Amino acid sequence: MTHQKRIIRLSRLVAGSVASMTMAAMAAVAVLGVVTVNPVPLSAATSCEDLAKISLPNVRITLAKSIAAGAFTPPPAPARGGGAGGGGAAPAAGAAAGGGGRGGPAFTDLAPFCQVQATLAPSSDSDIKMEAWLPAESVWNLKLMGVGNGGLGGGVGVNAGGLANGVRLGYVTVGSNTGHEGDTTYAREHPEKIKDWGWRSGHEMTIVAKALIKAHYSRPLLRSVVAQGGGGTMLSLSSAQRFPEDYDFIAATGMSSHFSRHTMGQLWVWMATHKDEASALPMEKLAVLHQGALDACDSHDGLKDGVIGQPERCKFDPVVIQCKGADGSSCLTAPQVEAVRKIYAGPTNPRTKAEIYSPLYPGSELTWAAMASTPQPFGIAINWFRDFVFKDPNWDYRTRPVNFDSDAAATDKVVDGNNVSPDPTKFFARGGKLLLIEGWSDTTVPPKVAIDYYKNVVAKTGAGPTRQSMRFFMVPGMGHGPGTNGEENFNFTALNILEEWAETGRAPDTLIVDHYKNGMMVGKRLVCQYPMTPTYNGTGNTEDPASFACK
Repeated sequence: MTHQKRIIRLSRLVAGSVASMTMAAMAAVAVLGVVTVNPVPLSAATSCEDLAKISLPNVRITLAKSIAAGAFTPPPAPARGGGAGGGGAAPAAGAAAGGGGRGGPAFTDLAPFCQVQATLAPSSDSDIKMEAWLPAESVWNLKLMGVGNGGLGGGVGVNAGGLANGVRLGYVTVGSNTGHEGDTTYAREHPEKIKDWGWRSGHEMTIVAKALIKAHYSRPLLRSVVAQGGGGTMLSLSSAQRFPEDYDFIAATGMSSHFSRHTMGQLWVWMATHKDEASALPMEKLAVLHQGALDACDSHDGLKDGVIGQPERCKFDPVVIQCKGADGSSCLTAPQVEAVRKIYAGPTNPRTKAEIYSPLYPGSELTWAAMASTPQPFGIAINWFRDFVFKDPNWDYRTRPVNFDSDAAATDKVVDGNNVSPDPTKFFARGGKLLLIEGWSDTTVPPKVAIDYYKNVVAKTGAGPTRQSMRFFMVPGMGHGPGTNGEENFNFTALNILEEWAETGRAPDTLIVDHYKNGMMVGKRLVCQYPMTPTYNGTGNTEDPASFACK
């Protein structure tokens, strides 16, 4: 049901008692479709505990509790199921660090807030658990922030760490369990729950959060934002595409937008290195391969620094590091070269030769281990095919391998797990802004996923509207989102970029990110809008953005 239809429905429901309602309550109905029980007037500054008495369609508020400063302690973490598939709960991309999740340390640094829990049932089979944390009005920044969950959702429930991060910054913050907890076995018999996980839970929780804001505070909402990474980007992208009025500024890093193909890409990498024992790529061979890619392409951006700045232009054939004789520690065998070539080429349909998903790019080799060097495929891929596609608890990837022709068609039928429609036209039209940032060394969600999405947005909306409302950056050397760990990493705060865009009205044309090597910050780097890449000027400090230009 759309937001507008809810308003019409609620207006009819309360038409008989409008005369007895306060003007404030009538205003709440007109704007948010809020009615009350008993009745409690929805005037400004409704107390935290009285929020439990608000009535919304298909919503049951189960808790509204004032939490004193520093007094919140999360309940013990539930047993983790296979639902996240190794993904874990994604913190709000760019939100303040710290806080942990359920079962972590007490959140002793939090200001007073109102904790609201609710169960949402947009369908007869829905069971969405959501939480909204509303900071005291004296510290509220007049903004709403949505947070998502990683992987396939479920597992750890509502992302308490993300909620706390938002409250620390003064946001009303809302999250959900995406409609299920535990593993993914629900997907075999509950198509409505798949919709809840894929896109509906994020929308429903946002509607409720806005209603709570309207009731609880004396000042109106200024704007709503969502800045998510990894699996949490399902909330970001579904909002821009399906529900353009939910959020005003949206950021996605390491976008997980195409789960039906995403899982095929993960299996392709694993199957390439597990064709037989000779195809295996142990960690030491990944380091050899990475060095070979650097030798071939590192200097193309004018600087030999251990980062391939222009991966799309890198023409590296691993045959150049193939062993000339017996296997050794500094070379790849012929079967290993064949496996690497498959990974660089990316998954294709064996019959039609059509591309199925993005390849991995030269320069990303040190992050391949989770996909290529494990004894079994990545957990998300196993869960996806067992529960979402084949719906067979006995499915075994070893005895019944995935077919990259017929099974590609089968997985594409699970459309509710995808957010790939490149049409944010309505979002742009109402003034919405979209920030997309991807890493050239991302293995979990390879770069071409974001590149194709951006190109399709331009084709759909036109270069002018896209330029006005969207920014897309590719970060050389960055993996699955920003960070400070690993041999090479780059760190930034997507939320800060969004807020500066909102406050100044100026869209970012370049980014300046912190450069880390082996956990230590060594300088800053320039990041350019795609398809431009940062190119070293030939002189100057290599860790100074001024020494680079976008070309």
